[in-house]
Amino acid sequence: MSSHLTTERTTTAFDVLAAPHRRYLLSTLYERRHSSDSTPSPQSRAIAIETLATEIAVREHGSPIVTEDQSRDIQIRLLHHHVPRLLDVGLVTEHTGGDARALALADHPILESEWVTTLLENPTGEAVSTETELNRTLEALQSARCRLACDILSRRDGDLAVTDLAVMIAARENDCRLVDVAETEWKPITTTLVHNHVPALADAGLVEYDRSTESVAITADAPQWQADWLAASPLGALATDLETPQKRARTGAAGLGSDAATETDPTGAGVCWTIEGSENVVARGHEIADTADEELFVTLPDAGLIQQRCLERWRAAADRGVDLYIGSRSPRVRDTVRSAVPDATICELRSDWLNFPVERIHHGRVVFADRETVMLVTVDDADGDPRATAITGDGAGNTLVKLVRELVGPRIDRLESASNDGDSPDERATLL
Repeated sequence: MSSHLTTERTTTAFDVLAAPHRRYLLSTLYERRHSSDSTPSPQSRAIAIETLATEIAVREHGSPIVTEDQSRDIQIRLLHHHVPRLLDVGLVTEHTGGDARALALADHPILESEWVTTLLENPTGEAVSTETELNRTLEALQSARCRLACDILSRRDGDLAVTDLAVMIAARENDCRLVDVAETEWKPITTTLVHNHVPALADAGLVEYDRSTESVAITADAPQWQADWLAASPLGALATDLETPQKRARTGAAGLGSDAATETDPTGAGVCWTIEGSENVVARGHEIADTADEELFVTLPDAGLIQQRCLERWRAAADRGVDLYIGSRSPRVRDTVRSAVPDATICELRSDWLNFPVERIHHGRVVFADRETVMLVTVDDADGDPRATAITGDGAGNTLVKLVRELVGPRIDRLESASNDGDSPDERATLL
């Protein structure tokens, strides 16, 4: 998630741009500023409010000729509603000459954002959607909580209960584990989601909302996600993910052991396969580590499962820029990996996600790369002869990958957030 997704500046930008008259006003001033290669003074770039009202009326009515009443009506709205808001935010400056009031664009960080300038260059949004859709989209995304909801939903396949969405939002807002979210924290969020935010997002066409089941899902093919301004915005990563073929194919992916998979294509989106024997399991782990491009997450139950070859491959992954996360309950494991791979993020597991109630089955390792490839390993030493068995799957739409991504992905995000905030590796922990 972009670090700017829920900032006050982003909220202010959406709020300002959601009103068409404010958007048209800023667009007109933006055109004036960039109409010449010279750098005139702010006062010389100013446009009289009366003239701005006429320009906005022309845009609103789609006609080069408008009536005095149409211009006067917009001028009144500008003076009483929109201009005070823009002055309060600091996006415009006011200049007076005689009885005339004029406005010019101010130098403001919001106006330096690529997504804002892209929108001001095309304030009607007609390139990929209607102006009505644009207005509803900007209005719905004013709320930081709505933007956060879209980000969470974009990482899931299918729908999600609104109550579950509320818990996830509370965890993100409070930077805590899902299990640590109190009922008093998520219940008020559920209320605002049901009565305000989700209906607004559904009205904009960004999500699909089933009121009978109170469940919601992202609308992956909404035209707004293809808009240049949104792709450049803090929601851009979300939009890009929704555009990928893997994401679009998820709804059609087959399940575990699907007949759609063939022997010649063992890495099909819907198939998972088992691996028997320690050497084969280790080899698959090396393959996953060697092909990781951006992120590699590994959990280790004890030092006995660490081999020098593994440490070398993790170090190589870190050296080529892969974000490496190694988790274990064992202090010995954490110290060993920290010494061998200094660039890795080491975390203490507070709960093993492979917590199976099976006697004498070690809670094995998880190897998870780029959130698209996974291997789960268990070791059975019931007869004194340890035997490693693994199940593995490839592809963003793979059933096993999706399951692990849903459980592990948010915890990796928290580790990444802690790393970006400057926490030392010794202070980081995650729950699996």
